[in-house]
This record gives sequence, structure tokens and C-alpha cells, in this order.
Amino acid sequence: MKSNPEQLSLHQQQYIETIYSLSTKKSHAHSKEIAEELNISMASVTEALRTLSGMGLINYQARQAVTLTEQGWNIGKELNQRHTVVASFFTDILGVDVKSAEKYACKVEHVINDEIRRRLSSFIQL
Repeated sequence: MKSNPEQLSLHQQQYIETIYSLSTKKSHAHSKEIAEELNISMASVTEALRTLSGMGLINYQARQAVTLTEQGWNIGKELNQRHTVVASFFTDILGVDVKSAEKYACKVEHVINDEIRRRLSSFIQL
């Protein structure tokens, strides 16, 4: 089982982050919502969910709500924190407009590790 974002592929991180985001709103996600959020086919979502379930990161059964395991939740939370810190750095320190900051934070959050996130957070005092 993989326990931190760096051990997951970019696509796996995006699925976990999307499920995390949807789950913070109503405690679970549905395959259709994930497909819509990521703008991909249901078949691709089903395949990815099976993989993530096999890795122990989500609870998944066909036609049922998707939830994160504790390990999946922790990874989703870390990815969310990275996004927040990077977006804040871009807007507050570099003066980048919010739309651009969000767009590029979505890319950068997947390539930095927890130590860099903590240091950025300390630097901007989040």
C-alpha cells in the first residue's frame, strides 16, 4: 500500500484529490461526479477506482458511493494542503492573479513533497 502522494501517479493523485474534495461536501463521492469533475469517461473512472480500491485507498463497489479509507483521506488532505499553500504563495507572495494561481497550483501540488509544503507554509505563515 502506498502511504504518501509521491508514491502515486499523477492520475491517482488527481482521483484521490477529487474524491477528497467531493467527500468534504457530503462524506462520499459517486463515480458520475468524479467523471464530471475530471472530465473523463465513466469507464476510465471505474478502472481507476478499482485500482485505488486494490491499493487500500478507497472503499469502492460498483453502483455504490465511494469513500476514502483513512490512508486515502490522509493523502487527500495532504494534497489539499499543498494546493492551498502553493496557491497562497502564488497570490500573496508573487502577486499572481487568483485564476492563474489556482491553475498552476493544481500542477505544482503534485510534484512537491510534504517537506516543501511545510517550508512554504512556514514562509507565508499559513
